[in-house]
Amino acid sequence: MIHLVTRLPLSYHRTLCRALDDSYDGAFMAWFAERSSEDFPLRSSSEDHFKHHFLSEVGYRKFFQSLMSDSEAVVVLGGWSSPMTNRTLLMTTLLRIPVFIWADHPHPRRRAWMKDRARRLYLRFLSRFVAGFLCCGRPTVEHLRSLGLDGTKLTEFPYWVDVPERWSLPHVAAEHKPLRLIAIGRFVDIKQFEVAIKAVALTNARTTQRAVELVFVGDGPERATLESTAKSLPCADAIHFCGWLEGEELFREIELADALVLTSSFDAYGVVVLEAMARGRPVFASDGVVAALDRDDGSGAIITHPAGDAELLAQQIELFANDRERLLRASLAARAIAEKWKPQLAASILDGVLVNSKRGATLVKNRRGQVAASLEPAGIPGEASLVAGQ
Repeated sequence: MIHLVTRLPLSYHRTLCRALDDSYDGAFMAWFAERSSEDFPLRSSSEDHFKHHFLSEVGYRKFFQSLMSDSEAVVVLGGWSSPMTNRTLLMTTLLRIPVFIWADHPHPRRRAWMKDRARRLYLRFLSRFVAGFLCCGRPTVEHLRSLGLDGTKLTEFPYWVDVPERWSLPHVAAEHKPLRLIAIGRFVDIKQFEVAIKAVALTNARTTQRAVELVFVGDGPERATLESTAKSLPCADAIHFCGWLEGEELFREIELADALVLTSSFDAYGVVVLEAMARGRPVFASDGVVAALDRDDGSGAIITHPAGDAELLAQQIELFANDRERLLRASLAARAIAEKWKPQLAASILDGVLVNSKRGATLVKNRRGQVAASLEPAGIPGEASLVAGQ
């Protein structure tokens, strides 16, 4: 059984849980440290039929007993510095259970030489005890390799979001209305949302009529400052704050928008980039957003600017406001990228790393047998047959 251990049941974690539960026919269990926090006031989902527990309620003893009784246990641990890390690593080491660390991109902050050296040594030491690292995107793979980690233990394994079958192009593409941008996230200093406000002000100042509107979805300690910034500029009536939204309410706002803007000085990934592209919305992102760097394939779906550069961002926004054909092409390109990264792909990638361990190989063999059984009655060669024939 695959045991996913992570802090909170965030939407993209639950998407992965559902995909793995389906792919491995229920041989999956999620262990969340807690139900929610002040930063993420979560709601339960009726779609979450996978088996799961909250460690804050059942305790680590139940977790240990579950691992000990599972002869095919494999652990995927969310992060190497989370509250569950040390306990999970101790248990898996004692029980000789393979563990894969699902890792965000580390913050690229400058550290004193001693701290930087200690961090590198810790990661190299850690790599000896884990089966591998599931890295959130290509930039994370490259960064961890630069820290001296064994490249053979690094696998690209980003965050996952549902890709809805039905989607629509931006409404404004065929109408002469202001370009509607959406900014989503917690209002904290590192997000630099004031850059987006200034860029909108610059864009609208260059036109005789309002060219751009900006909708903020989220909340946090910087909200009052952002509202004050918006009121101090001539674009106050073009900036809207609609508070914290989740689930279908959030997705509806994304679909009403024409593009996403994300201006973080650094974002360890930026799942909202994936949410926007899944609904065919292009992304204006700073070069500090790992998800944007990871998914940018040169198709024009992702438009990057140096973090903090409101002037360049304004120029990029203005191009789209004045060229709706460009917006249409970017929208189609965004959806095409999302189509390549559906959650079902997660199991195929995971197969590639699990097959190298004795416990994981059994899970992979069982999954491939199930895929083959579902395909062959219809006359389609199953995955197991194809593998056997190679």
